[in-house]
Amino acid sequence: MQSKFYSNRVAIYCRLSKDDEQKGESASIKNQRDMLVDYCNQRSWNIHDIYIDDGYTGLNINRPSFQRMIEDIKTRKIDIVITKDLSRLGRNYLQTGRFTEEFFPKHGVRYIAINDGVDTIQDNNEIVPFKNVLNEFYSRDVSKKMKSAYLTRAKQGKFIGCLAPFGYMKDPEDPHTLIIDEETSPIVEKVFHLAYLGYGVQYIRTELRKEKIPTPTWWNRKKGLRNKYTKWEKEIEGGEFIWDCTTLTEMIQNPVYLGHTASQKANHKFKIGWLSDKPQEEWIVVEDTHQPIIDEYIFRIANEKLKSRKRPYKTGELNLFSGLIKCPDCGKSLNIVRNNSKKKEKLFTCNTYRRYGKDFCSQHRIFYDDIYEIVLEDIRKNAELALSDEERILKTLEESKTKNQDMELQQIALSIEEDSKRLKELETKVERLYDDWIDNKINEKNFNRILEKTQLEQKILQERIEKNEKLFEEENEDEENILKWLETIKQYKDIRKLDRHTLNELIEKILVYEKEVIDGEISQIIEIHYNFISKTMEHNLIYNL
Repeated sequence: MQSKFYSNRVAIYCRLSKDDEQKGESASIKNQRDMLVDYCNQRSWNIHDIYIDDGYTGLNINRPSFQRMIEDIKTRKIDIVITKDLSRLGRNYLQTGRFTEEFFPKHGVRYIAINDGVDTIQDNNEIVPFKNVLNEFYSRDVSKKMKSAYLTRAKQGKFIGCLAPFGYMKDPEDPHTLIIDEETSPIVEKVFHLAYLGYGVQYIRTELRKEKIPTPTWWNRKKGLRNKYTKWEKEIEGGEFIWDCTTLTEMIQNPVYLGHTASQKANHKFKIGWLSDKPQEEWIVVEDTHQPIIDEYIFRIANEKLKSRKRPYKTGELNLFSGLIKCPDCGKSLNIVRNNSKKKEKLFTCNTYRRYGKDFCSQHRIFYDDIYEIVLEDIRKNAELALSDEERILKTLEESKTKNQDMELQQIALSIEEDSKRLKELETKVERLYDDWIDNKINEKNFNRILEKTQLEQKILQERIEKNEKLFEEENEDEENILKWLETIKQYKDIRKLDRHTLNELIEKILVYEKEVIDGEISQIIEIHYNFISKTMEHNLIYNL
């Protein structure tokens, strides 16, 4: 039977997955290669090539070196394929069986798995299909255990990814903890700043390319973490500066930059792999696991503006107020249209009204020029006031908090005080309970019953205290935000013209209410809500009947 092989051109195939790494040196690539090379040398066989897939699962054939070997077999460059054992070839019994039973014989290739005693030139290979099934059962069992282990780590807030998110690096002392990468974190800050100002990912990628800021793939190569190239790097010079819009969107939406660990983001199935992304509410998010790069306010505004962005109109003109002007009734944006007058004046109307009619919302109609002048004048007046009388504007903003809010804060403070006092009482109670149990003053059944009830109350109290303390922290952040707003608004005292950068830096949203007839006049209220603070002023437009 040996005569059917033209020569002994051997393909040595080695594979190692993450699961196999747990076995240590016995399963290592070096160990496999040395064993197989020695096996060939003893028989004076010619080694055509050594194909290595390091870090690839055996459950599918989507492995670069494996695919290269298959192509070499198809072009008649190989006579013998040799592996350490069957599981190196693959752990999917259907796929592995197809190669050993069909593909190799069809192409006149002999297959040898040394440790399993498999040699397709022999006639005693009936055990091979059973070994393939056992290999898959093993892989399935490992998959279940790994999934359980990953889930446990995710709930503990430990980072379980292969690569740290861009802007972070794994702690050398604990690979499940993230620390800030001082070299790349400024790029993350730049991306969020541009998104915060209202720019979309297409604009951001253009800016990054202009400034020759490399992509995460390039940085991973530089740091020796991966040896991959983007499609643009392969096709054009300077491709390392072309960012993918999806990468930027996922970065802006990722809570990891708030200091939270988010995991379990996708649905996977054994042998198939990725099925679909999970909705964000199904992610496992553990807060405050590492140092944040972006503060919560910038993160929230950046994401809100990313969601509300609109493309240019068919005419090519850009709406300066895109995503900013909202309907207070349905919450949707007001879109820009032109009326049927000779001047074809621009005006805003509610998108819900335009799409579904008056049964769902009303027009909330306002002329573009009117809203433009109102916003421009309001920015200018607030800037002048911030420069001339900072104490007055601070007082005005502080007074905008209602008495109900103040009373609510007082109640929260009282609740924290009372809960903390009760928590200390329960701690003392538990200590006495243990003493009574040890002194046989209480039996084990009653001890467990009382302890369980007490611990439940402790848990409820602790969660309520933490929640209320967070409310107070947010209150302190409000005061800081007012100061931030004052410093920002001062720069616009002499503003004469609006642009997108100015609007997105200063304004969170503009609410346009429906017109009402009051005392014989048509009145329309416009609220301007600034970034960092709530609304500062209501504007009331009066129209003649």
